[in-house]
Amino acid sequence: MTDVLVTPKLEKKNTQTAVKLQNIILPNLDICTVEELFLRVNSKCFINYEQNRVELKKSGNISFDTYFNSFSIQKWKEYTSVKTISVNLHLEGKFKVMLLNVDYFSESVTLVNQKVITTDRLDEVNVFTDIDIQPYKGLFYVEIEALEGNCLFTGGYFHTNVNSCQEANQKIAIVICTFKRETYVNKNIKLLEQHLLNKPNIGNKFEIFVIDNGKSLHNFNTSQIHLIPNKNAGGSGGYTRGIIEVLERKHDFSHIVFMDDDVVVAPEVFERIYHFQKVAYDKSLCIGGSMLRLDTKYIQYENGAVWDKEVIRLKPDLDLRVVKNILFNEIEEHISFNGWWLFCFSTQVIDSSNLPYPFFIKMDDMELPIRLKYKIITLNGICVWHEALETKYSPVMNYYLKKNELILNVLCSDSFGTIAAIKRIIKFSLREAFCYRYKSANLVLKATSDFLEGPDYLKAIDPEKKNLEILSMGEKAVKKPELPFVYNMYEESLCEKENTLHRLMRFITLNGHLLPSLLFHKDDKLVDKGYRIVPIQGYRPINVFRARKALYYNLINQEGFVVRISRLEFFRVFVKTIAISLKIFFNFSRLKQLYRKTLPELTNKAFWENYLEINKYSKLEQ
Repeated sequence: MTDVLVTPKLEKKNTQTAVKLQNIILPNLDICTVEELFLRVNSKCFINYEQNRVELKKSGNISFDTYFNSFSIQKWKEYTSVKTISVNLHLEGKFKVMLLNVDYFSESVTLVNQKVITTDRLDEVNVFTDIDIQPYKGLFYVEIEALEGNCLFTGGYFHTNVNSCQEANQKIAIVICTFKRETYVNKNIKLLEQHLLNKPNIGNKFEIFVIDNGKSLHNFNTSQIHLIPNKNAGGSGGYTRGIIEVLERKHDFSHIVFMDDDVVVAPEVFERIYHFQKVAYDKSLCIGGSMLRLDTKYIQYENGAVWDKEVIRLKPDLDLRVVKNILFNEIEEHISFNGWWLFCFSTQVIDSSNLPYPFFIKMDDMELPIRLKYKIITLNGICVWHEALETKYSPVMNYYLKKNELILNVLCSDSFGTIAAIKRIIKFSLREAFCYRYKSANLVLKATSDFLEGPDYLKAIDPEKKNLEILSMGEKAVKKPELPFVYNMYEESLCEKENTLHRLMRFITLNGHLLPSLLFHKDDKLVDKGYRIVPIQGYRPINVFRARKALYYNLINQEGFVVRISRLEFFRVFVKTIAISLKIFFNFSRLKQLYRKTLPELTNKAFWENYLEINKYSKLEQ
């Protein structure tokens, strides 16, 4: 173990260039204070949020085997030109500093290097230099221990040297699509201005394009922030407008990053994307950001996803405070698509003839990468915190989900045929009707009917007017529904089970719609199960069987709506379902060919300029 006192900065050596890879960051009051996502400390450490530093007494210990601050060895080895890594830390005092490796599967920890560092003032210290990463798997992380009192740690970073000819000249366009979420957008723009755009040596590598579908934002335009009013053609229209704007200056930008308007993001994420792409072998590589829950910030909702006629979330619901889960997160899987809450792709893999499909909302983030066969990876520490999807759910989503799911399947799945389409429509429409959600059932049928109109219908409609029409058709959750919420009844629905005989009886009686009234529970009395309280998502037909009414309730935002059994509405849905199924039977093969034939027409710049009325909205920018 050697005693070192050095404070070199990054500098060029011979034909090599120093490249920063990722910063070691601390929890932040504006972004996230779940400390175990960033560092693990003992009782002799104090995290000073106000001054963004850690104060250590003697024997104070900090370990960075965490989601944000460990270093992903395998992905840097496989996808970039990085061969060695060095570590610089901002320290004051006397420390023992260790570089450790934790393996994927055994979770065993190996000491890679160790030094004693002494500095009598707060300074940047080069602790480890040119550590060969080739023999290692899993994660590198730094651990420091104070060997005297009154020590400070304020940050650090991993860096490397690459040949100058390997260094890519790049710039990233951050595209944010928004619709009347001013609070989120204002906060994120302020954070990005303060901690990214104004940062020396890196800030000028980014520009932000805010595509304002709600036309409600003002006073954003600067040399690096562009506010663009846009027709409300949903997320697909907003992000496509962003692509068009960026491609007008294609030679200025190497990559585009899509970001949702309703997320919390650490500006460090964009630096990491930039640094990774700078030294990546494959300049067409895409990086997907994981989605972490905003209400439980250490829980990962998903880390990429796979689509095979339905969505499979990858590595869902992981507690990212746990080292075992951080290691598991690093194991690479095939990724079909990544949500556009945070998604980076190269301007090399998009052009004016291969733009997104006009889905309005839902499935656009799936269709584009599947069609263009993007190679997508994820990395620990590249993520956003997003509202739980349960809070965003609305029965109206049934329209867009089912219509776009049909279109996605006919465009991308050779095995998806007539019978599969009919089965899906029968399943989803009757399931909604079984649950007394007749408006939702009709939305599913409306979605199918519009799908049967073919791609010419998509070209002809006004997306803003169509969305208003759909909004008027579904059940609407309100803060004070007409029936009272009681948690015990809600919990009973979550846990409700049945045997095979009971399930058969429900099916034979069309979930009670064929039962006489005398076999139903008494009306309006909770004790007699006259009405049931059911989750607004994850509901099942068993939850309402033999009840006269049901309160569908969103526990997170405390909103709900009431439905009632109606034999008349049920059989209307039933008849419509049969009629639409017959239309699918006779028209599906032709429609599948037509959707595929017209795909180039609906994904090119000329179509989108007309669809978005870009000439009209460009005048609003002036």
